Amino acid sequence: MFFQIIETSSAGNCAYLEHDGVNILIDVGIGIKKIEAYLAKRSLQLDDIDAIFITHEHLDHRKSLKYFANKRTKIFANRLTAESIIHLDSPTKKLLWAHFENGYPFDFKGIEVCAFSVPHDTSDSVGYSFSLNGKNVVWMTDLGKATHLVKDMAKRANILVLESNYCPRMLENSSRPYNLKRRIISSHGHLSNSDAIEIIKELSLDSIEKIYLAHISRECNSTSHIADLLADVGEIKERIEIVSPLCESTILEI
Repeated sequence: MFFQIIETSSAGNCAYLEHDGVNILIDVGIGIKKIEAYLAKRSLQLDDIDAIFITHEHLDHRKSLKYFANKRTKIFANRLTAESIIHLDSPTKKLLWAHFENGYPFDFKGIEVCAFSVPHDTSDSVGYSFSLNGKNVVWMTDLGKATHLVKDMAKRANILVLESNYCPRMLENSSRPYNLKRRIISSHGHLSNSDAIEIIKELSLDSIEKIYLAHISRECNSTSHIADLLADVGEIKERIEIVSPLCESTILEI
């Protein structure tokens, strides 16, 4: 298994997962040229992507979807998310859509996939669990609160991508409009640093191997601030990587 976050921030999100020759992207909310450049480093082209798993319809998660029209790539999303994307970006109607129901695991080329509901201000946002090679990779960004389901999925993870979007004080002091500030801190907005840390504190060292803190706001957060907050989480701190906005994460190969 090979896993790497290509970019994650409020500006755009995309990750690459490969297992046994199957090439997957999780969200494509960054520019197509950046995606092509990343794939080229791995001697791949857009046509080599077997599937894209979309979490929701916001632009920073589906920006480059239209460039996969008329290709063999399957686009996985629940029905409400697919309908919303097609409404917002008509060229995506030509995509090879594959719908699923939240909470029902399914197989894709030997990878067990399960999408689970997360609270966000969209049609039907999801996180993902990918079970492969005896490992469980869980992706959860863009959620306003840690529901019981979210906490349960985090505890099942061996590799966890977890949102740590904002610092409340930095958000409040930012130049963002009042309505946007209220949206971000709502139960259908984003997770703050302290929200993410509360999830981390409930994880077991016996199961969690790697945590990527992701979707970090460039304006209302900082990696150094998050690092300071992690001082009290104990031994698990050594397994956490804070992914800088617009930057690639380290490579995970298992």
